[in-house]
Amino acid sequence: MKQKNELSGVAIVGTRERGGIRAVIENHIQAGVYDGYRHYFIASHDEVSMAKRFLLAFTSLLTLLGLIIRGKVSLCHLHGSMKGSIYRKAVFVFVCRLLKCRVIFHLHGSEFAMTYKNAGATYRSMVHYVLNHSDCVFVLSDYWKSYVESISKNPNIRVINNFPSPVFEPIFEERDFSKKPITEMLFLGHIGQRKGIYDLVDAVDLLRSQSVGNFRINVGGNGEVDKLRELAANRHLDEYFNIIGWVTGEQKHQLLETSDILLLPSHNEGLPIAILEALSAGLAVLSTSVGGIPDAISEERYGLLVEPGQPKALANAIMRYLGTEGLVESVARKAHELYSSDYSSTVNVGRIRNVIDHLA
Repeated sequence: MKQKNELSGVAIVGTRERGGIRAVIENHIQAGVYDGYRHYFIASHDEVSMAKRFLLAFTSLLTLLGLIIRGKVSLCHLHGSMKGSIYRKAVFVFVCRLLKCRVIFHLHGSEFAMTYKNAGATYRSMVHYVLNHSDCVFVLSDYWKSYVESISKNPNIRVINNFPSPVFEPIFEERDFSKKPITEMLFLGHIGQRKGIYDLVDAVDLLRSQSVGNFRINVGGNGEVDKLRELAANRHLDEYFNIIGWVTGEQKHQLLETSDILLLPSHNEGLPIAILEALSAGLAVLSTSVGGIPDAISEERYGLLVEPGQPKALANAIMRYLGTEGLVESVARKAHELYSSDYSSTVNVGRIRNVIDHLA
């Protein structure tokens, strides 16, 4: 006789847009979160026009309806953020509750708290509905757990750490920490103001004015790629920046392998998958004290944090890495230990499976 989990199915609903949420979903599938269950990925959002987004959302809802009615799934794992995502997820939660399908709402929104604070009554009521009517809410850190508990009556809120693909873990074992003539730095994320890329340009300008030049920053990500290239050229910073654009697969692996420091001076965050990828691969991290980042990098031995929107502080922290003998290696090794104990796929798959097995 087949076990119950072999008869159950899980619908995974989330975005197809390139970025952190999509990476999390792919990592969950690859790491075996849903092994033993039939699982179906349903894209409810993508990088398309507004009209096509409405059509995609409607089509994804029909797909989920069909799976539930035909008895293919008994649990829906919803990945959501803020703004329009909340309205879409409210409809999905309503349908699941109506048809007695269990729901996990997985909150990723980096600007979720800010959006909620500035929103009107209708949006807030949608947030409350999603949070209070999900069987379990996954959040990315203790910071977000405390926040969600302050606006929700749901007693089942779990901290589930994001984790990167295990494919980057072997990079650490082969990493050479000997001093190089050029320190390779890496920015991975959406190229725009929220991720602090323009603060980084200002910081590099400050470093150039102080004749600091023994570094290069590789920039990987989608978004305002052409704007960044134009800005770097206009400010004569081309020699410091290698602006690549969106990276994935072997190219991303190679960048993590050859880089020494991850730079992510974000203004708002959940817990960025790029930071966890860096910890797994043995990079030192320089980021900001926002969202769930201080929960992961709680002490300076795990990485350097500055306040967001402060180019001078960012420049000083870069100089600290460049000018302190052995700091990159010591930080990277301690951070990798933290990754192995708290953020690896091995640790977190079990935490997610405990919830899925109970609900499904």
